[in-house]
Amino acid sequence: MAQHSPAAQPVRNHCVVVGAGPVGLTAALALARRGLPVTVLEAEPQDRTRPGSRAIGLFLPTVLRFDAIMPGLGRNVAASGLSILGYDTYYGDRRVFHHRIGQGVAGRLLRSDLLGTSLPQRVTEVHLYRACVANGVQFRWESPLARLQSTADAVELELGTGETLSAAYVIGADGARSQVRRDIGATMEGRPDDTTFIIVDVEEHPDGSTPQGSCLFHYKRPELGGRNVMHMPFKGGMRIDVQCLPTDDVEYMSSPEGVREWTAKVVDPWYGDHVSWVSHYRFHQSVASSYTDEHRRVLLAGEAAHLFAPWGGRGLNSGVFDATDAATAIARAVADPVRGRRAVEQWADHRRKWGVRNRDLSSRALRIMRAADRSTEVRRDRAAQIAPLCWPAGAWLANTPLQLALPPLGMRDLY
Repeated sequence: MAQHSPAAQPVRNHCVVVGAGPVGLTAALALARRGLPVTVLEAEPQDRTRPGSRAIGLFLPTVLRFDAIMPGLGRNVAASGLSILGYDTYYGDRRVFHHRIGQGVAGRLLRSDLLGTSLPQRVTEVHLYRACVANGVQFRWESPLARLQSTADAVELELGTGETLSAAYVIGADGARSQVRRDIGATMEGRPDDTTFIIVDVEEHPDGSTPQGSCLFHYKRPELGGRNVMHMPFKGGMRIDVQCLPTDDVEYMSSPEGVREWTAKVVDPWYGDHVSWVSHYRFHQSVASSYTDEHRRVLLAGEAAHLFAPWGGRGLNSGVFDATDAATAIARAVADPVRGRRAVEQWADHRRKWGVRNRDLSSRALRIMRAADRSTEVRRDRAAQIAPLCWPAGAWLANTPLQLALPPLGMRDLY
């Protein structure tokens, strides 16, 4: 993949995207497709290693957004991934929810194309990068942002290399430790969750069974001392998550010996010897105090704007909506400078409302999964007891980690 360099002098209506992750690449492509000159700044080298599968779930609305930016892009991304064939939920020693694509009423309503696709984030990034290059996006690798300052007329960016760039608009997609967010004076509102999760990527089993498996969430897994566990296949492997107890030795459980020990109790022991990535997290649940600067020339997207637990795929999927809507707002501002400020304000207000909603849904999922209070545990236990006779009870338990819900009236997006 060839490296591109921007023109030496600032270009009228030149836009800069900070961050070459999937959200930044989406923003850059959306701007370029609207005819705006774009430069992407990335602190890391072009051949950087991207450990782990990271954001693996792309739902249908996101795939359709990719197609809306560039026809065929979404279909190509989806074809590189794995269709989820079903979803099972267990509670203790009993199955409380069972769903297979195409089977039964629910199976016909919830088809695999509605669930989207599951693939490593780095594969999604390859598709987006190639589309960016094909549409004239310029890239500056190993060019960290040192400082950003906006005015009523432009944004000045000082790079770690000592160079200075000028832009009409900037989209900050530089992740959880966003320099862009700090420089516009925005703060993150929220707090980390109290529970630690261990996330493990394993290779695809040679017998071909991994892609055929369903997504599974198991409450109070008996073999794991009552811990919650999830596993979800993706193209080329499978992710296994375990929710730790307050007394757990997280360092040991995430060591090679610890991973082999507990994975052997929930999946084929073969997986414990074929681990490709391990990490542990306490998930942040927070949203930026503002998605834009005082001059309405800097816009935040993705993890620069919000941090959620991965349940329900809200991080990357909502980031794609942030990015594409930001490109639309900038294009409107460029076309009509008199009303440009209002276009950015409307975008920031709309996307921040979605950020708060997604944070609250994700936090609710974690509270129910953790069941630290007696009333929540009683609700879960009763739902599990009646689930074999009452489908909605099992569906409630199945949906708890995902918190999939219809958007509120007047909110047009899904993330």
